[in-house]
Amino acid sequence: MMRQKNFFVLFFSMCVGVLILSSCHPSKKLDKDHLYFQTERDNIGTAEIKERVIQVNDLLTIQVISKTLNQQEAALFNQPSSGGIGDNTATSAGVNNNGYLVGIDGNIELPLIGSIKAEGLTKNQLQKILVELLSQYIKEPSVSIRYLQFTINVLGEVRSPGIKNFPIDRVTIIDAISAAGDLTDEGKRRDITVIREDNGKKLYILVDMTSGSLFQSPAYQLQPYDIVYVGANEKKLHALVKGPNPGTTFRTIGTALSVAISLLNLYIRVK
Repeated sequence: MMRQKNFFVLFFSMCVGVLILSSCHPSKKLDKDHLYFQTERDNIGTAEIKERVIQVNDLLTIQVISKTLNQQEAALFNQPSSGGIGDNTATSAGVNNNGYLVGIDGNIELPLIGSIKAEGLTKNQLQKILVELLSQYIKEPSVSIRYLQFTINVLGEVRSPGIKNFPIDRVTIIDAISAAGDLTDEGKRRDITVIREDNGKKLYILVDMTSGSLFQSPAYQLQPYDIVYVGANEKKLHALVKGPNPGTTFRTIGTALSVAISLLNLYIRVK
């Protein structure tokens, strides 16, 4: 009886051990497509960061002060509700903001001065123009301009897709992907597309996050309202087309039991 009991204990232990081994997944093989900036590291160089220009539908806040002790002259040009010239309200990503909206004609409207062309200018260029115009009404004027929104839409194989708003003037594709929680395991680092509107036309720029040449790409520095789309790898696409296989679990159990029976037969022969 003791020998028979030991026999069943051994058989049960072998079955459990085989099932445990069969359920374990092998460690993931390191895929180079999951690494960033892996090629041309010696020739990466320095990314050229350009100052962005003002575009139609940009929302700006413009603050005017005088370098003298008398700020009454500047008060006319600063609306209390917006903290800057103008009190237009625009909607970006469903959020209302007080700011100065650049119209479809590319102009902004200033009190007393009237319409000023802003589209195509940098903040510094617009500041110089405003200082010159405001000097007729304000002694030693100073102008500060900032953007109220920088919106990027990130889609595809990222952990947190959606519209991302940045409170800064310069946003790179690395910033956008980081804001989206990085790529998923199924995201292709070599298959990222930036969709950009330029003069009414759609531009499609392919980005390879595994290459050091990314820093010289025109899509490295994003533009407001760019769309960043991350494609899925072949494994993900194949799984979506094929769908789940309910027979996989049963085949795994069947294989484990076959191995257990083989081990049992071997044990009997040895005895």
